[in-house]
Amino acid sequence: MAALHPQIVHFTIVLVMVGVMFRLISLFGRPAFASPAAATLLLLATMSAALSVRSGLDAHGPVERAPGARAAVIAHEEWGERAHNILIVIAAVEVIALLLRRSPRVRYLHVVSAVVGVLAVFAVYEAGEHGGALVYRYAGGVGIRSGEPQDVGRLLLAGLYTSPNWIARQGEHRTPQI
Repeated sequence: MAALHPQIVHFTIVLVMVGVMFRLISLFGRPAFASPAAATLLLLATMSAALSVRSGLDAHGPVERAPGARAAVIAHEEWGERAHNILIVIAAVEVIALLLRRSPRVRYLHVVSAVVGVLAVFAVYEAGEHGGALVYRYAGGVGIRSGEPQDVGRLLLAGLYTSPNWIARQGEHRTPQI
C-alpha cells in the first residue's frame, strides 16, 4: 500500500474537510441532508485515515533514508496519527449520535463533533504540511519510490539544475548531462 499513500491521503483530506463543513452546516438545521451527509463523510474519513496511516507506515522506509529527512518523517507520522486519533473520537461521537438520533440531546453531540472536527481539520492540515515538506524539500517519493534509473536520473538532474552553482552558470547556456 506504500505506493498508494499519496492517493489515499488526498481522499482523507477531502473527506475530513467536507465532512466537517457539512457538520457545521447541519448545526443550522438546513438543508435536511447535511447531518446524514456529515455523519457518512466523517465515518468514511475515519476509515480512510486508518488506511492513510497504514500506507504511510508502509512508505516511510525509503523516504526516511533520504539525507536529513528522518525528523520530517517523524513529524509527518505524528500529525497523521493525531489526525487519525481525533477522527476516531469524532466517529465515536457520530455513532452515538446515530444511535440517539431521536433524542433531543443529539444536537449537543453534533456540536461536539463539529468542534472536534475543527481540531481534525487542523491536524490533517499539519500532517499535509509536513507531508508536503517531505515531497518538496527532501524529494520523498520522487525517484526513490520506483528505484528505476530513469527516475533517479531525473531526480539528480532536477537537483543539479536547482543547485546554486548551476544557477550561477546559467549565462553559459549549458544543459547538464547525466
